[in-house]
Amino acid sequence: MDCRLICFGLCLATALICASSCSLDPQAVDRQIDEKIYALLEDRWDPSFGSASDYQIDPFFAQTRQDRLREVTQTQVLTLSKAAELLATNSHEYQTAKEQMYLAALDQKDVEHLYEWIPFSRSVGGYATEGGREGLGVQNESGVSRLLAAGTAVSSGFTVGYMNVLSGDFRTGLETIFQAAVTQPLLRGADRKVVLEALTQAQRNTLYEIRTFNRFRQTFLVLMVTEYYRLLQYDAQLKNTERNYIRLLSILDKIKPLVEVGRLPAYELEQAQQDKIKAWDRYIQARQLYHTQMDALKLILNIPLETSFEPDQNEWQALLEGLPQPPLGEEEAVEAALNQRLDLANAYDQVLDAQRHTEVAADALKADLRFVGLYSPASDNSRRYAFGADPGDLQRIRDRYEAALRLDLPLDREMEKTQYKRTLIFLAQQQRNHQKLADQITLEVRKAYRDAREAGQRYRTLKEARQLAQQRLDNTLALMQYARADSRDVLDAQKDYYQAQTAFAEAVFHYSEAILNLYRDTGMLWIKPNGLWETRTAAGNQSTKIGD
Repeated sequence: MDCRLICFGLCLATALICASSCSLDPQAVDRQIDEKIYALLEDRWDPSFGSASDYQIDPFFAQTRQDRLREVTQTQVLTLSKAAELLATNSHEYQTAKEQMYLAALDQKDVEHLYEWIPFSRSVGGYATEGGREGLGVQNESGVSRLLAAGTAVSSGFTVGYMNVLSGDFRTGLETIFQAAVTQPLLRGADRKVVLEALTQAQRNTLYEIRTFNRFRQTFLVLMVTEYYRLLQYDAQLKNTERNYIRLLSILDKIKPLVEVGRLPAYELEQAQQDKIKAWDRYIQARQLYHTQMDALKLILNIPLETSFEPDQNEWQALLEGLPQPPLGEEEAVEAALNQRLDLANAYDQVLDAQRHTEVAADALKADLRFVGLYSPASDNSRRYAFGADPGDLQRIRDRYEAALRLDLPLDREMEKTQYKRTLIFLAQQQRNHQKLADQITLEVRKAYRDAREAGQRYRTLKEARQLAQQRLDNTLALMQYARADSRDVLDAQKDYYQAQTAFAEAVFHYSEAILNLYRDTGMLWIKPNGLWETRTAAGNQSTKIGD
């Protein structure tokens, strides 16, 4: 009995040592997976999608956010380029989009592994008893298997077992068992397209996620830049209301002496005071609107709400000096969108997927005819007992060969029939979805083009109106000094100038928003490594640069 315990202890110790030494290092696994997935993404990434420089995923660390904001907290200014950088590196939505793309590539990697040589090795050791036989031993079973593109399933296994027979009619010693098998479908499942369907779909899904991510980059960047420009508009509006209030105070100071000497009636002073109160109320509202918009931008960029900064005034000055015209005509813009929109490309390829699925479903209606081959060499018939193995397998004195045809007639294919019909319906749905999306994109682009054209006209009209309002105010103030204009004329001129300033600021924002929406809807935005963008046509030619 002591001998049994010693042998069992040795077997257990050996198993524990092997298990601990063969365990995988989690950190090494993480690095290896990243290398494979990033290589896979780079292989599927088309340069026309945009820069492939910001798809890496990073673990979450709270301190990282503070490090990325160091430049903003030091300068107290958030430039548009820095905002674009924070969008790609700091926003929650952007990180989630990258992770979705990474997960799709992981799924592809898992499916690819099914078509590779898959090794296995299993060991068992301990005490076994059966009837009058008992013993202590160990056994290892190792082998490989693979599914080939032609549908062939190949497997081979090699079993090594050692048994210390304590009682019974078997001999103590080492025994080996080898077996190789091959299965080849001849009808159902023999088509290469059918066999590789899972891999093909996994590869397509990865491509779809890459396109979806790049489409997300375009739309999310336009959203952020629009909100940044909106903040600049509200900042201009806040300053405009402040200047309006200060100007009304100045006008009030000029009216008071004239009322006191009787050159102006008292009610005109009261009107000026009422305008001053209204101006202060507008200032309070504008200040609240500005801070609310500031918080909204911080939320998009994942900036702590307590962080203090101002938008870059150089960006607003650039908008005031002139905005780019739409780079394409209406019909050209529609054509560019139909050629470049990544979501439309996905919809088209999903129609091809649905067509392929119908072919796979039709293949499942065939009879199942398979060739099966097996080879296993003879044992030495020495009545040895390998631990954990069937004793009958150890007593064969001749090599074993097997070649057979296995036929499964399609007598019951009800599930396959309904699945085939489902694929036909799904194909029709995908075709309609593609057509509907193409029509929707055409509608979006036409509307975006008309909005941009109208916004441009309004921008130029209100710019001229602002200049005229400025001239009128200056002339009215000069005339009031010589009693050739009353206070009401001055107050009306100031009111009109304030409204013209406000309307022009809104026109600047809406024109910039319309141009961005046109770029977004046509799919012309090409994201650069620094997170900013430029516009490119379907042929890949570089067009108007913005955001630098």
